[in-house]
Formats: sequence, C-alpha cells, structure tokens
Amino acid sequence: MELRVEHEPGRFVARIGDLEAEIVYERREDVLDVLHTWTPPALRGRDVAARLTHAAFAYAREHGLRILPTCSYTRAYVAAHPELADLTV
Repeated sequence: MELRVEHEPGRFVARIGDLEAEIVYERREDVLDVLHTWTPPALRGRDVAARLTHAAFAYAREHGLRILPTCSYTRAYVAAHPELADLTV
C-alpha cells in the first residue's frame, strides 16, 4: 500500500482511495498539541497511524517545534519510541 502523508493547517492526513486517516493538532507558539488520531476501521493494522505520527514528529523536528501528546495514541507512540522524548512537552 502506497501511503503519502500531507500536512494541512491543523492536521496531517493520509488518503487511501476514498478513505482518510488523520492527526489533528492545535499549534500554540512552538508547540503542536496533538489532540486526536483517527484511522478508518478498514485501514487499521496497516501502520497508517504510526506513519502519520512519524510525519508529525518529523515536521516538529524540522521546524524547531515540540509536541504535546494529548492524544492517547501519540502518548503510546512516544512510549514505544523513546528517541522522540526530546520533542515532547
């Protein structure tokens, strides 16, 4: 499955066919507060949420931002990837 993640204001999105997965965030100064991660049931188990989350962290690193992992999925992702802890608030 080819997956391209796009950044739009307030979210990162991946579209597969007519389905859309997303991470929603609010930006407050130099912090992205990740509020919600959603993957349609038909796409679950394919690492779509992980790839979206990876893209959000890569964006934060590239732009000198930090991430507040309000979303439970994002908190679990950080716990599984301790190398990202320096980017979290």
